[in-house]
Amino acid sequence: MKSVVATTYGGPEVLRVVDAPPPVAADNQVLVRVAASSINPLDWHELRGTPYVVRMMRGLRAPKPSGQAMGSDVAGVVESVGAGVTRLAVGDEVFGFGSGAWSELMVVGESGLVPKPAGVSKTDAGGVGVAAITALQGLRRGGLVAPLTWAPGEVEPMRPRVLIIGASGGVGTFAVQIAKLLGAHVTAVTSTRNLELVARLGADDVIDYTTTEVTRGIARFDLIFELAGNRRLRDLARILTPTGSLVACGAPKGEWLAPLVAPAKLAVASLFSRRTYASFLAKRDTADLQSLADWLASGALRVVVDEVYPADRIAEALAHGEAGHARGKVIVTL
Repeated sequence: MKSVVATTYGGPEVLRVVDAPPPVAADNQVLVRVAASSINPLDWHELRGTPYVVRMMRGLRAPKPSGQAMGSDVAGVVESVGAGVTRLAVGDEVFGFGSGAWSELMVVGESGLVPKPAGVSKTDAGGVGVAAITALQGLRRGGLVAPLTWAPGEVEPMRPRVLIIGASGGVGTFAVQIAKLLGAHVTAVTSTRNLELVARLGADDVIDYTTTEVTRGIARFDLIFELAGNRRLRDLARILTPTGSLVACGAPKGEWLAPLVAPAKLAVASLFSRRTYASFLAKRDTADLQSLADWLASGALRVVVDEVYPADRIAEALAHGEAGHARGKVIVTL
């Protein structure tokens, strides 16, 4: 089978398409014939081995295991199942995420997959996994758990005010929609060319960061979801309510300590405040994937696709994603 691998650290130019033996589903695993995947920040960090702490997990001199296909997001068709798999069967169309998605076949733990809604294309579904679950879990980490409810005759409660910085990227486009589904008043920060996009996704207010610095305004927010990684903690704290939450998924660029210092600052800040300051990484959760599937099926959630690349142009796709200007998801079809 064809598989996209990197045998050395570097930029997109080190990616290679190789012939690899097909994997076999072990207990509680599913073998998926991959139709589509997408680009996530994890991909270029693993490819470059930066920040260098990545190499402590992936291999100091070269990525290990050698020949391991790259990529996380997957949409495709179940080819076979291992012992213990109960929710999925051969022929099911599925989506989710795991390791080794840039390959004709990949194995995924059953918990990392759910049935793909019939009305969602495999191409779109290939862009959901990591980005959408990061948006959902990140908002929940900040206290946005479920829509507000109130009884007839009661005064409608104040909606939580959520600020999303980096609202037009892969995670951001999902975060705007999910925050609205969870009952928030959403303010989205993006560039001039993306203002209309995030407004269409449901943002109540949009801020053009090229002309307005949100941290200098008078508005205060119950939750700040920071996806850009380019603002100082003290500036963000200035616009947070006294018991609000700051959840950061983006981190400053750097090869050494900068990406690690930011999460440490957040952890320390939480020790001395009524506020919540947290860095965040998504985890695999079947129930959360199913929530995403349900929203997709109903049309309440949609995938914003920036561009679709065939597998033989995957290096271009990765370079496009890493440049940081994609609107929504960069998809790769296999």
